[in-house]
Amino acid sequence: MECVDCGTIPGGDGPLPDRLNTVYDGLNGVIRAHRPNLVAIENAFLGKNVRTLAVMSQTRGVLVLAARRAELPVLEYTPREVKQSVVGNGNASKPQIAYMVGSLLTLAVDGLPADATDALAVAICHLNRDGGRKASSREGS
Repeated sequence: MECVDCGTIPGGDGPLPDRLNTVYDGLNGVIRAHRPNLVAIENAFLGKNVRTLAVMSQTRGVLVLAARRAELPVLEYTPREVKQSVVGNGNASKPQIAYMVGSLLTLAVDGLPADATDALAVAICHLNRDGGRKASSREGS
């Protein structure tokens, strides 16, 4: 396993529709640059703030749409599956996940946004679960 690229796609400021469009365009750029054969995504966003949850859900929808428009399969993993696969504990903390991501990828994670290490954890989970060779039955339509 090796990290080819990682980061975040900032939505910027302004009205939500503009921010969602920025995220859509950003993921399309990543897809064009790296030509992945699938997109793995965490299937649940949990939060205490209803407004934040609504925005995150809409953002997730935009990410799924961008992947499907590029004709890429979308595989979904629960937060618990990701934690279990990467750390060996379905209740692992974010610092534990970041530490294991860094260890598994021989990557300095200090200074990386938590969202970037979370995304790497989802990728590692996919590689661990499906061997990185095939789409699973979780594939979206």
